[in-house]
Amino acid sequence: MGCGVNIKRSPLCGRNFEYFSEDPYLAGKLAAAYIRGMEQLGVGTSLKHFAVNNQETRRMTMNSQIDDRALREIYLKPFEIAVKEGKPTTVMASYNRVNGEYSCANKFLLTDILRNEWGFEGAVISDWGAAIDVVQCIKAGMDLEMPDSLGIHTKQILDAIKKKTLTMEELDRAVDQVVNLVTTLAPKRKKVTIDYQKQHEIAVNLACESAVLLKNEGVLPLDKQCPVLVIGDLAVNMRFQGGGSSHITTAKTKNTVEALKESGIEVAYVKGYDKEKDETIPELEEEAVRLARAQMPILFFGGLTEQVEGEGYDRKTLQIPECQIHLLNRLYAVNNKIIVVTLGGGPMLMPFLPKVKAVLHMYLGGQGVGEACARLLLGQVNPSGKLAETFPRSLDDVPNKEFYAPDSDDVEYRESIFVGYRYYDTFHVPVLFEFGYGLSYTTFAYSQLEVEQTMYTQGTLKVRCTISNTGDYIGKEIVQVYVVNPKSTYLRAHKELRGFTKVELKPGESKVVEIVLPEDSFCLYDVKQGKYIMPSGKYKICVGASSQDIRLEQEIQVEGVHYDVDQRTECATYFQLEQEKGKTIESNAFQVLYGKPFSQFDAVKKGEYTIYHSLQTLGKHSKVNRLALRLIKALYYRMNKGKPKTDPGVQMIISALCEGPLDCVICASDGMFPLRIGEALVLIANGHCFKAMGRLLRK
Repeated sequence: MGCGVNIKRSPLCGRNFEYFSEDPYLAGKLAAAYIRGMEQLGVGTSLKHFAVNNQETRRMTMNSQIDDRALREIYLKPFEIAVKEGKPTTVMASYNRVNGEYSCANKFLLTDILRNEWGFEGAVISDWGAAIDVVQCIKAGMDLEMPDSLGIHTKQILDAIKKKTLTMEELDRAVDQVVNLVTTLAPKRKKVTIDYQKQHEIAVNLACESAVLLKNEGVLPLDKQCPVLVIGDLAVNMRFQGGGSSHITTAKTKNTVEALKESGIEVAYVKGYDKEKDETIPELEEEAVRLARAQMPILFFGGLTEQVEGEGYDRKTLQIPECQIHLLNRLYAVNNKIIVVTLGGGPMLMPFLPKVKAVLHMYLGGQGVGEACARLLLGQVNPSGKLAETFPRSLDDVPNKEFYAPDSDDVEYRESIFVGYRYYDTFHVPVLFEFGYGLSYTTFAYSQLEVEQTMYTQGTLKVRCTISNTGDYIGKEIVQVYVVNPKSTYLRAHKELRGFTKVELKPGESKVVEIVLPEDSFCLYDVKQGKYIMPSGKYKICVGASSQDIRLEQEIQVEGVHYDVDQRTECATYFQLEQEKGKTIESNAFQVLYGKPFSQFDAVKKGEYTIYHSLQTLGKHSKVNRLALRLIKALYYRMNKGKPKTDPGVQMIISALCEGPLDCVICASDGMFPLRIGEALVLIANGHCFKAMGRLLRK
């Protein structure tokens, strides 16, 4: 089992639905809790994808070029928290390169940091087909390749032992880890009787807790005596999970229309649009508009479909399908009593927001999402979820908009530490919904802030305050603690999440909550010293309902180290972002932070191709390889006859066939793509046609 803690670097990442947050502290804490819960049941966990795997485009060959400070503070931090606090059974190394080396063959990541610094004692496994150069992977610290290579990589290992380029000690280390993996898990296995109804109820409750109320002009909860008109294919054929390798099959569950009817609500339903096609269907729209004229409250179900987000492909836009927007505009022209329920794995633009009365965001809420949605709409449960990511106003406002997922293997993380709210709050960029945002059917008051020390030197820091329910509904509030950093001459985010807790209160009830901030709450990673340090200065402890809704604050003096660093000249571009809205971070400005030459993995010449290049890359200088790729794609489409090319599973495999290293495609093909054909294609790309023919004729 997972979980995935990769940072939501961009809202366009097609696999964001699998990840927790744009914030490393929140992602790490949620992962650690997940891991502890799973491991207590005797189920091994696999923390993934280690590391800096933040896009689906060219995910198998891209090189994530990231400066050391951003690597430590943002992208490795959730893994560090999860490893130290959760102690997962395995850690899964990712497909991509990190600063020039594939993750599975990256000794700096797998041995120096993961094992030696963090003390990880479990097994390191590869992502599916990610063991590029398996001998080097073992030497770097990988223990188990997934899947079986059908003997291809086994031969490479045995040859390396004979040539003494791999020692028996290195191989034994990996074997011992795999044996330990089996012997550790076997005694934990418990024979259990599964109560499927109980488990389903847990799924419903989880979906209730996770949904986020984004807008409410007093129309929610619904009046049970009032009939409603439900519009939208997603109301019946609900999206409750992401596509790709995480896709599972569940027992049939209730959709929201069925759940509302069971609750005694009079419901009329019309499809309105087809979720598998982004095109207006006149007859469906006309029926929806005709029923809308009856002036019943409308529940419109929309959002992101499987065709636009999924494993193996990134989103191209933040827009929801145009057919949904078109229908909403027509509905609003005849009836303004519209409540929108959105489903999807990430942020989306909401041009309809000013016109509608309420918006309830269900994300991808699992198998219980239909019943959970009905309970929330009816007020049987009070919404209490908060956004773990920022919803931007426009793609133009996203800091990495111009250099995210380029058509290149060389990817620059130019925004450095300024990811998510760290960017928007630091440089005062307006957003649609800020990090930590979420409404309730009740209201909460914050008072009596107490900070354990106003002169901080070391250790954890306790923060207390009183939360009161000042409304009419029982409700839960997620109290968030941020540290506002002092203004500095070096790069630093304005504020950072350092603690949170969830408290339940009855109307009129008050409770004192205590949040313990970790010891590194005031620290940054100093690249020159190669360690975290705590700069002295005046910081603020801020308690609030979101990153921008701060209710209480107190200044404290931190006595750490004198940190006399001035980056205003060498990193001038970053300091100018606030004054020049929409300014692009130039590559040469990032070069100063990166501190080493950029990679040129795209600049491959004839004669340099290997089995570790993709068919897409081989095809740049080879008509035969372009033809081979077309034939392979055509064969796969034929094998999946009946499925559209936009099917998420089909899109995932096609992207792997095009962008995956040939070695990966061959080993994962279950024998359908023989090694000798792959080797022949490489020889052809390098201009050795006769050698290629000889390789094809050899067994």
